[in-house]
Amino acid sequence: MATGALLTTPAASAGAASSDTQRSAFSAQAEQAGLTAPQRAALQQRVDAILAQDGGQQTAANEISYPDGRLLLPLPGEKRARDLNSPANVAAAAHTCTPGNLCGYSGAGYTGEEREWYTCTFHKKPSSWTSGGSWYNNQTPGRVANWYDANKRWLGSTPPAPYGTEHGQWRGVGYAKPC
Repeated sequence: MATGALLTTPAASAGAASSDTQRSAFSAQAEQAGLTAPQRAALQQRVDAILAQDGGQQTAANEISYPDGRLLLPLPGEKRARDLNSPANVAAAAHTCTPGNLCGYSGAGYTGEEREWYTCTFHKKPSSWTSGGSWYNNQTPGRVANWYDANKRWLGSTPPAPYGTEHGQWRGVGYAKPC
């Protein structure tokens, strides 16, 4: 019994060290993006809250990756999300939806959190999105996306890609399906 405890302790320590190294790298990335120490802490706190509620894996200071896409958070003081892992990580003036994806935004005008989906399956929308918002269908030209309620009953489709709306409504939507 004691041997088992000794064998698991180094692995747990290694996991904690790896997590600390990643957090340090994410903090440095946020600092390079111009965030102050309190802003970096606030951003990490928001990421941690989303990870606790919706799962995923943090892959940048403001990014959570999922098997079916990613969630980008706007930096404190900014309205639009930006990809800090991209060489040109400047804030975008319009949508930042990656070609081939369906993207939802928590705010109107492609602002706020950006959730990208790319697999042809049901995707639960972020739990904090309860009203307002916008979306951009940037899939293969001509492809539509579909919206479903919490019981996976069809609510409607998007116009064929590429197309978006700056004033959408997440109330009532439970799932997105990008095909």
